[in-house]
Amino acid sequence: CKMCEWSIYEDWFDHGGKSRVDASSSSYVGLNMIQQLLVEVHGTPEKSVNAFFDRITDEGYVIFHKDANTEQFAGASQDYAFLKLAPEFF
Repeated sequence: CKMCEWSIYEDWFDHGGKSRVDASSSSYVGLNMIQQLLVEVHGTPEKSVNAFFDRITDEGYVIFHKDANTEQFAGASQDYAFLKLAPEFF
């Protein structure tokens, strides 16, 4: 879905009312168990872009690769690779 990443990213980090670690199973819930993300973003909607990257950072991810998709969307599409780091990093 082109451009939907700007409106659905909050769902990626929805912990279903649980804390980030599920106390009943001692395991992570939601994307917290995912160590790497690859996201293709389309355009840069001014009202969403900062909140998008702030939320990803708040969840402990850092950008480790960025690649412009110049073949489509007139170069307005970017691939971002994120790596989840330990809280101590921040």
